Amino acid sequence: MKFSDLLDIVPVPGAIPASQLLSDLSLITSASLDLTDVPLASSDLVELTAGYDTHRPRTVTAVVLTSNEEERVGMCLDALAEDVDQCLLIDSESTDGTVEQALHIRSDARVLTAPWADDFSRQRNLAFTAVDDGWLCHVDADEVLDPAHRGRLRRALSVLDYLLADADFVVSPTIADLGGPVYTNTQRAVRADGPFRFRGRVHEHPYAPDGRAPSRVQVDVRFDHSGYLPKVIEERGKRALYTRLNSLARAEEPGNPKWAFYQVRDGLELLSASEEEVRAAFALLAAHAADAVPAGPPGYETERVVDSWSLLCELALGLGDAEAVRKYAALLKVADRTVEATYYRMLVESSGLLGRLSALVDEITSVAADEEPANRHLMARLFELQSTLALASGRYETVLPAYRESVRRGAGQSVTEDFGSLTRILAELTVRSD
Repeated sequence: MKFSDLLDIVPVPGAIPASQLLSDLSLITSASLDLTDVPLASSDLVELTAGYDTHRPRTVTAVVLTSNEEERVGMCLDALAEDVDQCLLIDSESTDGTVEQALHIRSDARVLTAPWADDFSRQRNLAFTAVDDGWLCHVDADEVLDPAHRGRLRRALSVLDYLLADADFVVSPTIADLGGPVYTNTQRAVRADGPFRFRGRVHEHPYAPDGRAPSRVQVDVRFDHSGYLPKVIEERGKRALYTRLNSLARAEEPGNPKWAFYQVRDGLELLSASEEEVRAAFALLAAHAADAVPAGPPGYETERVVDSWSLLCELALGLGDAEAVRKYAALLKVADRTVEATYYRMLVESSGLLGRLSALVDEITSVAADEEPANRHLMARLFELQSTLALASGRYETVLPAYRESVRRGAGQSVTEDFGSLTRILAELTVRSD
């Protein structure tokens, strides 16, 4: 029996008798294909279940990077009480009460003071020198484990250790920005005695010594993150920090395309950027972007190739470059990012269609002067059509005048029916919103 076979059985009611193994295994939401192919120690479900009941899980250490986090670190550590055996603070010489607050919540917390060196990976990798066994779960001080999910992290790591004891992988809980996106490929939990170490001054992830991205397991464990709230970003100068670290990383690794991606993504405020800034950002990113899906699994230098295509689509939209959008949308489709590919392609195609509809509205206006008694009935139908086209293309200022002209000539019935349908839709929306 392989790991995938067990995962397939879990959702089937009654396939496995209720047990701690079944309960904990249900927290695994996905795994890399190579992990699902791993053979289990036994194909006997009864034997597997009994063995898990006597399984002794490895210790779990929370690794928390801190720098003047006295207002946040207490909530972070308190929420982890059921999931970790010990806490390790990697503190960048905080000048406030961060350490004292942490020790107040966890009196057994270890504190490793390490001056900030413009390198998040360096700080995280210090944990491997302080802890040599069990799991290291990296949690930021502004992340709080969801109350409904407390206890889940320990259970998920325990069942993974039991079933995949000899496999090397990282574990990804979900990180949900308050009022923002949700991240699933977080790669936060690693074995202390495993081969992976963090790389990158910023946007750091664990990698194998050869730069290969590790196999991953996604677990149903959620942390809520407040660090990207606009107020927090401004107060703590995060945008400037990330831009500076990106620049340092680009200077050290000019051939690594991920740093061009991060420089544009983190450094450009698209809504307020000038056309010149957007054009420069597009040129930078396009110069580093690949034109094909990289062979093999994503690694340290290739992990943001596909994301670069998505960002190039966004920039091309701002520049009105339809051909560039089509080019990178097509690459996204090849990379199986079909939702993004379809979204960007539909924006371009629908924009072209709306432009054509708008041109048709103007074309009808241009022939109005040629109306005469013999073609009045056709002009009535043209105005009726113009009203519909204007409504469809967003030329709302033309909708009613064209409708009135069609009615004056004895037409307009189809537009009246359209108005009736819209009225019913808007009424239904109002009822639902109430």
